[in-house]
Amino acid sequence: MSVAAETRMEAAMQLFDIPDGAKYLQQLGAKAATRNFVRNLINTGQVAHLRIGKKFYLTRDALDTWIQKHQRRAQ
Repeated sequence: MSVAAETRMEAAMQLFDIPDGAKYLQQLGAKAATRNFVRNLINTGQVAHLRIGKKFYLTRDALDTWIQKHQRRAQ
């Protein structure tokens, strides 16, 4: 595997806690994405997550997959 492919894979597997997940979505342009919004995505099972102790974590790949699934095409 090339170095670039390994770097992309590591970036996709980076874990975000709930506040960081909200920040990531806001950086992509979703200004209304809040901590409660991300918690709701987790609680409703819309985003794959990992629970370690009392904390919930999301991967960048899981958030990107959710975004792609919910995109609407312009008509």
